[in-house]
Amino acid sequence: MIDDDIDNEELTHTKTVFRRHSKGSVMFSGCSPSGDVIVIDNISSTKSYDLTGWYIERQTDAHSFLRYTFTNNFIIPPWTTIELWSSSAANRTMPNDVEYNQSSKSIEKHQEQQQQQQQQSFVRVKTKLLTWNTGLQWSINRLMDSNGHERAIFTHRTLTSIEQEKEE
Repeated sequence: MIDDDIDNEELTHTKTVFRRHSKGSVMFSGCSPSGDVIVIDNISSTKSYDLTGWYIERQTDAHSFLRYTFTNNFIIPPWTTIELWSSSAANRTMPNDVEYNQSSKSIEKHQEQQQQQQQQSFVRVKTKLLTWNTGLQWSINRLMDSNGHERAIFTHRTLTSIEQEKEE
């Protein structure tokens, strides 16, 4: 049902722009502006990566700086997508059998099961983070290796119609 009292001139039109870049095979494939989940991929067909000591830095317009560090033996196998869910979002959307688990054994076990069904593996991890922080207008997400070198970046920016006109 359409409300006839709404003047179309008053509606705000927005456009969200996502950008990503990586140095290597481990990269972001998505970061929820709502703070629910961050998704990383290993697009290598042959190499596993040990992300022990790697960390994600997330900065948003609405919240302070956030850092999440991968635990010991966090291995991301070849052709694997990992969803890192905030605990509040996971409680709403994920099955109860997914735990706060980042051990390589659980990921590898899940990957073995998935490999029998498909080429690329997909793993959901429920983190102990309450939220990844909401980005109302923008967010910057950086994946840093254990030496503090940036390996990947993913940004989002929501533009109003006025900002869209300025960029054109």
